Amino acid sequence: MAANVKEALMSEPLLQTQYQRVNVLVTTPLFTTVPAVDFNRERIDSIFNFVFPSQENCHVSYNVLRRSGIAIIFGLDKNVYKLLLDDFPRARFYASASTLVEFFSDKSVGTGNKKMYVYIHGKEMTVYCFHEGRMLFVNNYHVNGVNDCQYFIMNVWSQFGYDQLADGIEIVSDGDMSQLLSDKIQYFIKSVKLIDRDEDFRQTITHGNKVIPYDLQTLLICGF
Repeated sequence: MAANVKEALMSEPLLQTQYQRVNVLVTTPLFTTVPAVDFNRERIDSIFNFVFPSQENCHVSYNVLRRSGIAIIFGLDKNVYKLLLDDFPRARFYASASTLVEFFSDKSVGTGNKKMYVYIHGKEMTVYCFHEGRMLFVNNYHVNGVNDCQYFIMNVWSQFGYDQLADGIEIVSDGDMSQLLSDKIQYFIKSVKLIDRDEDFRQTITHGNKVIPYDLQTLLICGF
């Protein structure tokens, strides 16, 4: 990845332009959460290494999500981090999970029940659970197809006592798995909805663009 980033920084005109602000979105399964009241930036390395041992080449960073009351600690490749920081010294780094926690937290307010949001990106699936804006759970899973997705979703659904008739789940993917997964779990859950990107991003410059990943689009409107 570092070699690819270095080549892009040297050859892509878009990345050689001077910007007033640069945000870097890190899509990674290497993240964990800490309650904001217990967060101490001096301890992020020890917490990350406890959760993800043997990650020797990681730069550890964090985002404090004040609306959600948590901090997300995440890792990215040290060489990639240094390359990006050399070219963009004031760049701000955000975990994909951070933007989606804030975004889904807002979406869940006013629903009156528990909501689960599922984001599938490549062979990774992240599950977010909320009750009226309060985050109950977030975790990432490596998946090899729709059956894996269904297994992990139903396991979380059961663990957190979701109600098949009253509570709901919304699904989005950067590929073509959303509809397949929806069809599978509709046998067990009454309220299953595919997230409408056009509706979510109607007020942004990315409206109607289905090429840009969903998590990157949320970064534009989540208020960082």
